[in-house]
Amino acid sequence: MQKTLTHLMIWLLAIQMGYAQQKTLTGKVIDQQSKTPISGATVRILPGKTAGKTDSSGVFSIQMPADAKRLSVSVVGFNQLSRPLSVTDNDLTLELVAQTERIEDVVVTAMGIERKAKSLSYSTQVVKGDELTKVKDANPMNNLTGKVSGMQINRSSSGIGGSVNIVLRGFKSNRNNQPLYVIDGLPITNTGGSGSEGAFGGGTDRGDVLSSLNADDIASINVLKGASASALYGSQGANGAIMITTKKGAEGNLKIDVSSSITADQAFYLPKLQYRYGQTTDGSEESWGEKGSFKDPVNDFYNTGTTLINTVSLSGGTNKMQNYFSYGNTTNSGIIPTNKFNQHSLTFRNSTNFFDEKLHFDGSLMYSKQDIHNRPTSGLYFSPIAGMYLFPRGLDFDKYKTYEYRSPTRNLYLQDWWNVNADAGLSGTHHSQNPYWVLHRNPTNQDRDNIIGQAQLRYTITGWLSASARGTINKRWDAFERQVYAGTQGVLSGETIEGKLADNGRMIRDESENTAIYADFLLIGNKTFAEDWDLNFTAGTSINDARSSGWSIDQKKLAVANKFILSNIYRDAPMNSFNETISRRQLQSVFASTNLGYKDKLFLDLTARNDWSSTLANTPQEKKGYFYYSVGLSAIISDLIKLPDFISYSKLRLTMAEVGNDVGVYSTIPVNTLNTGVLTSNVSGPYQGLPLRPEISKSYEIGYEGRFWDNRVNLDVALYKTNTTDQYFAYQGPVGQIYTTVFLNAGNIQNKGIEVALGVDAIKGEKFNWNTNLNFTANRNKILELAPNLGERYSIGGNFNVLRLNGSFGDFWARTFLRDDNGVMVVDDNGRPQVGPEGYIGNNNPKSIVGWNNSFSYGDFGLSFSVDARFGGQVISVTDGYLNSFGVSEESALARDRGGVDIPAVKTDGTPWQGLLPAQAYYTAVGNRDGIIEGQVYGATNIRMREISLSYKLPIQSKAVKAASVSLTGRNLFFFMNDAPYDPELNTTTGAGGQGYDAFALPATRSYGLNLKFTF
Repeated sequence: MQKTLTHLMIWLLAIQMGYAQQKTLTGKVIDQQSKTPISGATVRILPGKTAGKTDSSGVFSIQMPADAKRLSVSVVGFNQLSRPLSVTDNDLTLELVAQTERIEDVVVTAMGIERKAKSLSYSTQVVKGDELTKVKDANPMNNLTGKVSGMQINRSSSGIGGSVNIVLRGFKSNRNNQPLYVIDGLPITNTGGSGSEGAFGGGTDRGDVLSSLNADDIASINVLKGASASALYGSQGANGAIMITTKKGAEGNLKIDVSSSITADQAFYLPKLQYRYGQTTDGSEESWGEKGSFKDPVNDFYNTGTTLINTVSLSGGTNKMQNYFSYGNTTNSGIIPTNKFNQHSLTFRNSTNFFDEKLHFDGSLMYSKQDIHNRPTSGLYFSPIAGMYLFPRGLDFDKYKTYEYRSPTRNLYLQDWWNVNADAGLSGTHHSQNPYWVLHRNPTNQDRDNIIGQAQLRYTITGWLSASARGTINKRWDAFERQVYAGTQGVLSGETIEGKLADNGRMIRDESENTAIYADFLLIGNKTFAEDWDLNFTAGTSINDARSSGWSIDQKKLAVANKFILSNIYRDAPMNSFNETISRRQLQSVFASTNLGYKDKLFLDLTARNDWSSTLANTPQEKKGYFYYSVGLSAIISDLIKLPDFISYSKLRLTMAEVGNDVGVYSTIPVNTLNTGVLTSNVSGPYQGLPLRPEISKSYEIGYEGRFWDNRVNLDVALYKTNTTDQYFAYQGPVGQIYTTVFLNAGNIQNKGIEVALGVDAIKGEKFNWNTNLNFTANRNKILELAPNLGERYSIGGNFNVLRLNGSFGDFWARTFLRDDNGVMVVDDNGRPQVGPEGYIGNNNPKSIVGWNNSFSYGDFGLSFSVDARFGGQVISVTDGYLNSFGVSEESALARDRGGVDIPAVKTDGTPWQGLLPAQAYYTAVGNRDGIIEGQVYGATNIRMREISLSYKLPIQSKAVKAASVSLTGRNLFFFMNDAPYDPELNTTTGAGGQGYDAFALPATRSYGLNLKFTF
């Protein structure tokens, strides 16, 4: 790797050697009115083709040939500048005059094709790369929060590098709701290992492909929100698409950018615990005892984490070839002791023109490697924080920081905990282990290598027609291991061998390899005819091939204690769990799209695509495939009719689309399971022999775009409705049928909502500027149909997430309080609430989402901050339920201080309960896994200060350093309000069944940071 890196750097430097004898022309391009730097301006020397671009500070540096006569500077939104050149010119300050008429914005659309924004009939929203790096996050997708209307982002609670769950315009499917991710026009598969969706068993979210991207390599992200915008990608784009454009080299001298950031991470919004009521009785797990004053162990447990993100990039080239290379490194020490994260990333991109620019090549290679030790685990099992939070008050926690002792009977180091000690006959419980034992003797290690290689060839056939051949390969290798040492609580470790409990430890290990290959061929045309008509079209074919293989083992029967190798499995013991999986799916497609414009005022969008999916083999769709389309109309009202002077631009758009989605692999033929050499009867197949069909989504959208008061106010409003039918369901097979699991198409989930994006240049002055943006989203979801004849209820995983007829996606169904006919809670003679039937207890989706982003500049100083809010929705805190039940929460202590819980109740015989309910009786009934889950529900409304950055551009008096800046940053600083006892944005996993509840997950973090940037 080091030799390869050296060769690449030598090659990049060699490109510049041809200019060594030429004069270097340097300067800065600024806005004449505001005096602010202009980035991305093209600086060209005439005659000839020597050119370069300004950086983020408006600075340029290019070689000036001896025959140079004139200098030309151009950029979108400003009048072109042209001036004479002389050999004495250097360190120029060039002022550009803003155009009174707004130049067409150009955005990246499906297939990576650039189009004029005014010609689009659907909603998109662009986030520039600079917005992703103001306050850095290891996963750049987290920085989209609050910056795009129609987007909902939930994070996993697994710490740095964890995966994110992004949903555009609501949950539509009982399977996949993730948008398609596209890098430089080519789709990637954002797979990852998500943790368990159960609230109690726990699991570790292992991150995804996006978490391995380097934010400093991203130039911009364009979000295609609806199916109409992404219909050209077919079933892959049914949930919208996120178009990621990466940086590439530019004409000019070698430019070196260096960025470095360090953040301090603190545990934030911890549960409120009590330390004034002691252990109930000796040996009890609970703390419903007498009053006292006891030590808080939590503050000593959590560390101040540190995150370092460093990137160096080199770019430059000639008018024929440009190169970009970057190396990034992210290291993190988490807030939980022993948690370490390390990532290396390499990116190389080359763009080359051949044959007088008729043939263009663009290729890139992105490689990342992650090593993670003790990534935080949610749930009761293997969670270090469960035992710490529940630790009985009055016992000495410090005594157990030395988490093990030498056992004289086993000659091993075993766990030492207040209720786990093998020699003392204490076996403990699965939810209460020594936190330090979990960290040191139940450790996890994860390694991930990810590579994305892309190549594109584009040939210009005529002035209006070009052909393109493209391909990408995304390959990922994952390895995970958990070592469970002897002495771990028995349920989690030991197993009976020959009639005796042999606690020799447990080995959990898995490895996987995933490969996604995509290739397409495109014909792209852009033709003007009959003067008033413009035709843009794309036609092509593509193939997408995805393969995965892997194996996993979970073995509790080890021959020799604490030797975690496959050859140590007890010789006569069957595997507790051993699985090997192989899967492959292929999608072949033909597609076309056209955009017809009339006088640049009226536009018609049409797309059509047909897919053939391998997962629909043995169905009518196997040969004919499945077809879908989109139709869109847009009109530039301000060009068609006279509007008041304050309206600079006005546009109306209307679209409809129908897109499909294939089914899971191996669903259309009977499948048996082979387990440890035994062919099981767990047979799956189509329901009653009915052929499976693709899932279908029909969507409608109407939108308005307006700019007002000389383009200082920008407004984009969209109304949409989507109905997703023929969804893919798996049910238990009917009694007496051959299949134990049956698959069928059914259901209709509707989403409808409104999106508003408002941008205002509130102040534009010579020194002081203020820009503010507001994004608003409101979505309503309803389940109109489920599978007929198979019930009105369907679980989508997890413990509480259920689809129910006439309900909504995200509904919680669980045990409720028993109530009388008047809705009053029923208790027994001891004041203990009685359990009622399973019922609806809430929905985890917000009613509306708001993001408010502000940017101020004064001279060389800059200030930006983001506030976002979620209104409505509910969450379940399993953590809080346990804390209340065990008597260790502040809520339970306050109830004892008051003499009980003030809730109206009636006894089982119907007579009113007199006075307050006994705190212990109430909370022990409500809390823990067997409790009344309704009592663990909280509102999810919250408003927070998402991020803030204060920057300063350093005055540079150096030819070597072209620009430098320093900034102070903060993330997740505080809540203005929060109805939940934890950060409701965090989830145990990013899977659909893991949304909306917390189970002893890692708390949210508050971060303070320092960023440095230099350009050479």
